[in-house]
Amino acid sequence: MLVAQDDPDAKRPPEKQAEQNSQRVTVGKIVTSTDSKYVLVDVAGTLYQLDDQTTAKKFLGKIVKVSGTVDEANNAIHVTDITPAVEQAR
Repeated sequence: MLVAQDDPDAKRPPEKQAEQNSQRVTVGKIVTSTDSKYVLVDVAGTLYQLDDQTTAKKFLGKIVKVSGTVDEANNAIHVTDITPAVEQAR
């Protein structure tokens, strides 16, 4: 005979959410979106919203490395740092 039991794993938060929000570096170009916000477009063409608009503005039109927590579900990056991706030749 089968008896229904509570599954202790069912009460834990889903691990998938941890995978969706991960710290990483994303390389791309800072551009302005249709609503005049600064966003990052990566090499695959994915557009990411950036929460640090002040720093992003300094790199408008440039290829950069954006470090931060990526929210894949919303295509957003909680920015910890933005640096040039390549050194400019002088």
